Amino acid sequence: MQYSMIYKFILFLLLIFKINLAIAEKHDIFQGIARENSKIVYIEKHDVTFDDKENVLEATTTYWDPAGKRLAILTSDFRKSLSLPEHVFIDERTKGKYGIRRDGEKIVLFNQDLSKPEITSVLENQPDRDRIQVGCQGFNYFLKGKIDHLKEIKTQPVLFMVPGDLSTYKFVLQFETENKDQTVNFKVKIENWFLRAFAPELEFRYDKKINRIVWYKGISNIKNDSGKVMNVTIDYEY
Repeated sequence: MQYSMIYKFILFLLLIFKINLAIAEKHDIFQGIARENSKIVYIEKHDVTFDDKENVLEATTTYWDPAGKRLAILTSDFRKSLSLPEHVFIDERTKGKYGIRRDGEKIVLFNQDLSKPEITSVLENQPDRDRIQVGCQGFNYFLKGKIDHLKEIKTQPVLFMVPGDLSTYKFVLQFETENKDQTVNFKVKIENWFLRAFAPELEFRYDKKINRIVWYKGISNIKNDSGKVMNVTIDYEY
């Protein structure tokens, strides 16, 4: 009888703890509509978890084709870095995966095709004082509270990490315009002026009212059915 009461009390404490944890966390659910040549090519479904202080913790993004077939899933963990979250991207069609994880003070970019050994590129985590390390969905949450500073300095050096090909690229985040509706336009260009003629350019619009990216234009992390990289525009709906 005594052990039964203790067991029930432990279950009660666990239940209370679980309820308190659920209250402390907040979920933000939204979607992005991706188009190529004005045609919808996929839909992003985002589920983001924040703590009680509005700090982003983790996110799950699923990608669906217009017919409702799941194309890919991306899981991200922002606890160690807002601009460079640990993440894993899995392509449901090829079963290949890539992402970024941390090993102590090292950053590990990894890529693995189906039935093949994982290949990695290991970087020492020695951030340049003037350069932001960015990967995955890092811009969306890193920019909160930094818009006015970026407006003042105009350009911000960025080290962009692309685990899909185990590479890093030096880019520049460039402030463009601030609009009457409190949205701000940015461009992301490769740093080397000569290579700019051959490298893709990214654009996005950030809404200061909700502290989120609301529009994106550039290369996609989703490939088409032929395995080719798509250039898309994405409208985000919150």
